Amino acid sequence: MTLSEIRDYLAAEFPQVFESNDITVDAAAGGVATMRLLPAEKHLRPGGIISGPTLMMLADAAAYAALLSLSDGAKMAVTTNLNISFLRAAPPGAPIRQSATVVKAGRRLAVVVAEAFDPAEALLAHTTMTYAMPGSDARVVS
Repeated sequence: MTLSEIRDYLAAEFPQVFESNDITVDAAAGGVATMRLLPAEKHLRPGGIISGPTLMMLADAAAYAALLSLSDGAKMAVTTNLNISFLRAAPPGAPIRQSATVVKAGRRLAVVVAEAFDPAEALLAHTTMTYAMPGSDARVVS
């Protein structure tokens, strides 16, 4: 998918994340994606720093965009594992840049590494994720 297609797809399928424009997809091509978060009060935890769940969501969203940049067949990819290391506190009000790179794109599994940076390019969090890549024969069980 192209950058424009990824932006449109994410806005349509995940409006709860992308409709407020506090998260933008800056780039996505060739298995690499970059997003930017302009933190708001809703992203804070007690102590006035960006919450862990916010940083996890940002890493997962950037990884998904990186997968989509390889193939629209990644639309049904689901996170099966996410491991995040929080390295330093992210201050409120400062934009966070999240990068994600697909390091292995297999037929059934994909592995993605993502990193979050503050405006001074200090590393805030390092994340590794594994995604299940359901094929066209995959069944949804409810």
